[in-house]
Amino acid sequence: MKNGYLGLPEGIEDFEELINSNFKYVDKTSYLETLLGSGKAVTLFLRPRRFGKTLSMSMIASFLEMNYLDPEDRSRQEKLFHNLAVYDNKKLCDEYMGRYPVVSITLKEVDGIDFIYAMKSLLQQLRDLYERYRFLLDSPKQPKEVKQALQEKIEICSVEKFSLTNEINLRTAVDVARDSLNFLCNALFREYSQKVYVLIDEYDVPLQKASVNGYYDKMLMVIRGMMGKALKTNSSMKRGLVTGCLRIAHQSIFTGLNNFSTSDLNDNLYAGFMGFTRDETVKLLKEYGLEKKLPDVMEWYDGYNFAGNDMLCPWSLMKYISSTINSADPRSFSPQCFWNNSSGNDIIELCMKHPDSNDSERLQNLIDGNTEEIEPSEFTTYPEITTHTDFETFITMMLHTGYFTTVKNVKPKEPGNIVVKIPNKEVLECFRLKRNYLFGRKNSEWVEQAYKLRDALFDGKSEEVQDIINNMLMTFISFRDSSNESYYHGFMTGVLGLVKSEGVSFSSNKESGNGYSDIILRRIKDKKGVILEFKKSEDDRFVTLDNVCDKALEQIQANNYDFHLKQEHFREILKYGIAFTGKYCQVKKADIE
Repeated sequence: MKNGYLGLPEGIEDFEELINSNFKYVDKTSYLETLLGSGKAVTLFLRPRRFGKTLSMSMIASFLEMNYLDPEDRSRQEKLFHNLAVYDNKKLCDEYMGRYPVVSITLKEVDGIDFIYAMKSLLQQLRDLYERYRFLLDSPKQPKEVKQALQEKIEICSVEKFSLTNEINLRTAVDVARDSLNFLCNALFREYSQKVYVLIDEYDVPLQKASVNGYYDKMLMVIRGMMGKALKTNSSMKRGLVTGCLRIAHQSIFTGLNNFSTSDLNDNLYAGFMGFTRDETVKLLKEYGLEKKLPDVMEWYDGYNFAGNDMLCPWSLMKYISSTINSADPRSFSPQCFWNNSSGNDIIELCMKHPDSNDSERLQNLIDGNTEEIEPSEFTTYPEITTHTDFETFITMMLHTGYFTTVKNVKPKEPGNIVVKIPNKEVLECFRLKRNYLFGRKNSEWVEQAYKLRDALFDGKSEEVQDIINNMLMTFISFRDSSNESYYHGFMTGVLGLVKSEGVSFSSNKESGNGYSDIILRRIKDKKGVILEFKKSEDDRFVTLDNVCDKALEQIQANNYDFHLKQEHFREILKYGIAFTGKYCQVKKADIE
């Protein structure tokens, strides 16, 4: 606690740890009445990353889970929940609080460069889960074969002792993982004659990692088996609650489930359950003496549309408040992009590299603050995202993971389509930072193209110049207004500015002759100069672009842009008129005098 404020739970996703450590908790327990009384056998919550899914599942587990050694003792829950909204609902607490066995697991850390490493990661999670129920080994209610099986599973999950490079061992580990949740449910039901709540957090993370690293089918078999046995054919299950970012259809993970419901971004019933509402944000800022920061906070972290409700990312808001109150001068502390480093942003890079000029223009339109209408994709598998993934799939994936949001009160032109936008400045900053890398000095591929362009300009190869610029334009994303000529001037200045050196000088918009030339390059060793003049055309017809190139060359000539180069005794001066429209250009070189 600092300055009388409750501590902020940065990175703490265990509800009991959060409460016992006296950290700030934004109370979501009022949703428990609706959730536990819904009558649905399995509910899948789909929310973007960093929206509190894991903490929400931990809170539910803490509320429901009995004291296994003394089932009538609910002192743990009373300590955790006595200051929260749910505690006022005596009927709900009497019926549910500390009354049920719970099997809860998060899969968010399951990752690996190959299937064996991923299985090791999963087994470590399962080992921790099995250890929580080690007391069953001493229970007289458990048959000898069940105790023996539990002991074997604990040993198999001890990956430092159980080598998965052995094919037989690997198959055994897969079988253990697939049967893990169902096995524990049956044992707990046998122990307490009470059906079990099954909680599976971030079910799709192992599939996403597997898709990236090339072992999707193998991991799908594991997750499908684990969830199928736990949620479909499990007679010991009371309810199943699952979280993730993306629902994968037609893979038998959720098909065949009876009384199944999905709470996605269009579900008003649980819209405020994960994430912070505007009212919660206002209250939180006031508690920490930051109410004057509300306009900045809303501009940077608001903008997510959950069934018509404005929602903020809890991770970012908590990080902002913590950083502000711990700064040297909280009054002048400015919002920052916390989301960028909270998880991988590879999908932004792949989307920006997408080699399609029309799609690049649509992405540019979104970055310019506008909207785009898309036909959302339904995923039959976890999509393998590459630079060649189609635009609709990119945007749908990025919608589910929080890079885009749907626009309220805007009707799409086509039935079944949705209208999307970038939600706020923080996410826009993620794009800007990735853009600075992709189209800057640290990206060797981009710099190599810039050198090729420079050399082609000095060599007088206008067709090659045109091809290189068009290839670079195809993926280029700017944070300037792309509707005017300065967009293209900024693009060319940025590219050629990367490759200036001791032997080649570069000037832009510098007075020359009777005006200001767009770009002049000088190569000292052979006294060769290059003059570039840019024009934006509103018409993309070839004839029109050709005429615009002529106008650019005429401007070079009429304004004597070569004056200083001649004064400096440059022996050869190459003049290029370049006409731009959209993601295309045409290049024309003047005849050498």
